[in-house]
Amino acid sequence: MLDTEFTKAQPEYVTVSLTDYGVIRLTGPQTDEFLQGQLSCDMKQLSDRGWLFAAHCDNKGKAMSTLFVTRFADSVLLLSHKDAIAASLAQLQKFGVFSKTDIVDASEQLSLFGVFGTAAPARLAEWLEQPLNVADEQAVTAFSDGVALTLGSQPDQYLLVTERDNFPTNSSMDAWNALEIERGRPTLVSGTILEYVPQMLNVQALHGISFTKGCYIGQETIARMKYLGKQKRALFRLVGQGQSVSAGATLEQQLGDNWRRAGTVINAVSRADNQLDLLAVLPSDIEADTKLRVKDDDASLLEIYPLPYNLDES
Repeated sequence: MLDTEFTKAQPEYVTVSLTDYGVIRLTGPQTDEFLQGQLSCDMKQLSDRGWLFAAHCDNKGKAMSTLFVTRFADSVLLLSHKDAIAASLAQLQKFGVFSKTDIVDASEQLSLFGVFGTAAPARLAEWLEQPLNVADEQAVTAFSDGVALTLGSQPDQYLLVTERDNFPTNSSMDAWNALEIERGRPTLVSGTILEYVPQMLNVQALHGISFTKGCYIGQETIARMKYLGKQKRALFRLVGQGQSVSAGATLEQQLGDNWRRAGTVINAVSRADNQLDLLAVLPSDIEADTKLRVKDDDASLLEIYPLPYNLDES
């Protein structure tokens, strides 16, 4: 269960307009085949009642986006931050001319909302006017003008994609971002795009990489990192005190009386009283009790917190 001070302080029903998120919509008879050659997930595993997590990389294996992948009507939707959506859209449209698939930015046609809390299942089902699909923790509920993705439990969390824009909200993006950080689920934004191989972002631990499906863009680098043991960095969650910080900021670790560069912030949320919660790429072998700080914020102090998944088993 995710039980930090932030989630404890939230009401039992949190709703957020995900204005920073966007949607790519792909439609056509060769859509699945095309995406199989683009994304790190196995499109053959994408059912009408489930979603997949994935990375979208360049030919060097560097991730331009981490994505939620789901079906809606006769289309496939890719969901992520608008910075990452813009980067992925450019590559998809470049290669998509060779496939029978129509690729559009549907961010103006489809609205995204985040919903979580103990009352979320009942309240969301009431709004949808139908029961939620509860088959598993990656279930999708399809309704007349959208889909609702189940993103986790304790607290129950949903990503709502709909043609309607009148979903009532009661909180800010920070509430959603904080929960995503607690899940250890990275979202790439400007400053972190095309910097990391997906394993450095723990995409494999989030079941977002298929090592058996065959070739796709960036696959050689991703496979080499897995099978040759060349992964030297991974994603960690850090909690502590410090001033507000942005993605791409540098972190330092304490070595004796000195501080040396340790890694980079991927996502961060500022809480009350100078508190920070963030995801950062750090050396894979960093000690769990290492003291870290934000560069140029000498008063900051961050500690490594456990992730809700085990990197050693992924």
